[in-house]
Amino acid sequence: MYSKIQQVRTVRQLGTVCTVNIYSGVENVMTTELNLVDKWKSIPWRKLRKIVFRLQVRIFKAQKNGNTRLVRKLQKLLLSSKAAKLLAIRQVTQLNTGKKTAGVDGKKTLTTPQRLALYELLIKNWKQWKHQPLKRVYIPKADGNKRGLGISTISDRAYQCFLKYALEPAAEAGFNEFSYGFRPGRSCHDIQKQLFFNLNSGKANGISKRILELDIEQCFDKIDHKFLMQSVQLPKAAKLVQGG
Repeated sequence: MYSKIQQVRTVRQLGTVCTVNIYSGVENVMTTELNLVDKWKSIPWRKLRKIVFRLQVRIFKAQKNGNTRLVRKLQKLLLSSKAAKLLAIRQVTQLNTGKKTAGVDGKKTLTTPQRLALYELLIKNWKQWKHQPLKRVYIPKADGNKRGLGISTISDRAYQCFLKYALEPAAEAGFNEFSYGFRPGRSCHDIQKQLFFNLNSGKANGISKRILELDIEQCFDKIDHKFLMQSVQLPKAAKLVQGG
């Protein structure tokens, strides 16, 4: 009788110990996750933006002066910086309008631990990055046809944004000043202003002038990608990235 009671007590004690261990494990996981959230929020984003912007200004000036060697050196410095990697992840996962668009992996958002894991992945593998396949979506056009759109995964978009920080200032230095599409600090209002001034200039006052609208059919499907990659101002390691 006593031995049975002792066994029951032992089982109860074991159950209590197991329950306590389970609860403590959950608390540890929750504490770790909260610590990661606090760690992400405590990152000095304004300071990181200043670091990246200063490097971009130096790249822009070096490209303007035709100093290609210095451009490559500064781009490598920017691509090796932790600030650029963190800002790229934040831009893609928290700031972009289409941040919840899923790629082939089906992921629409990243948790804080996943963002920090992606940050570590960018640090280790940005020179050997391999893109995942694009998710193909077809958008209907006004003429009844459909336009194909390739959607990258969140991790690939973060990598592309990371490379853009180094590529954009070098490209902007030699770009056409009257081009306004998909350029930083420019919008459709700028081209409207330019058209207004152009049509009002001269004695004709716009009467003899014409606006020519062109639609280059399937431009990006037929463009020479080898020529593009040769023309791109980026370090060699960034150009050797493979697609999925």
